Amino acid sequence: MEKDVLEIVIDWIKESQKIIVLTGAELSAESGVPDFSDPRINPPIRDFRASREVRAQYWKKIKEIYPVLVNAKPNPAHEALAEFEMFGYLDCLFTQTTDGLHHRAGNSLVIELHSSMLWVTCTSCGKDYTMDSILAALEKQGKDIPECEQCGGDILKPPISFPGQPLPHWEVREAWMRLHYCDLFLIVGAFLENQPASSFPTLAKEKGAKVVIISERQSPADDYVDAVIYGKPSQILPYIVKKLKEGIPVA
Repeated sequence: MEKDVLEIVIDWIKESQKIIVLTGAELSAESGVPDFSDPRINPPIRDFRASREVRAQYWKKIKEIYPVLVNAKPNPAHEALAEFEMFGYLDCLFTQTTDGLHHRAGNSLVIELHSSMLWVTCTSCGKDYTMDSILAALEKQGKDIPECEQCGGDILKPPISFPGQPLPHWEVREAWMRLHYCDLFLIVGAFLENQPASSFPTLAKEKGAKVVIISERQSPADDYVDAVIYGKPSQILPYIVKKLKEGIPVA
């Protein structure tokens, strides 16, 4: 009997030596976390720098929605990818998410392409703060905009890219380099409409890797990758890991 797509992908995983995984906002959504890189949350960087009112509106919004991230927990998709790493199937995990849930689930081989919402940087002097400490200071001081305790500047922001800013250079470069050497590229719940992620499947295929998409939604890459599995990552990934574990001998 002919194997279905899911079984074929599991065979590819077992046969691969260097597997790269790219995750995206679908994983955050399944944990109830908004996409903090969404332009509807983040103002254009030029407006943010130029207007105190824009900065105040931004920080008001973050104070309202950040507690959702604090209270969120990794879902079964995050947990499955942590097991994926633990059993040696994962070379590296790229993510478009900014919520840190992969780290909380136990992954260590993580490259955050859009950086992290857990930190805040002063754009004047470069001093870093935790988001928790910044929001606590705003609450304690009754201010609407944080100020840098080192230089006194008031243009502080998470290191994620606002509209008009490029993505973090090192992370994108590292992703490109690693894709040159992988033999299987799994894309899980990621958005592929914009660069650089839109070029990742093409690059991986050009270098000889198989490319698989696992997602609830269609993407521009669906027609030319090797396999597409439509569905919730939190349901599909645990099933894949369960099947992989069945082949691991117990010492």
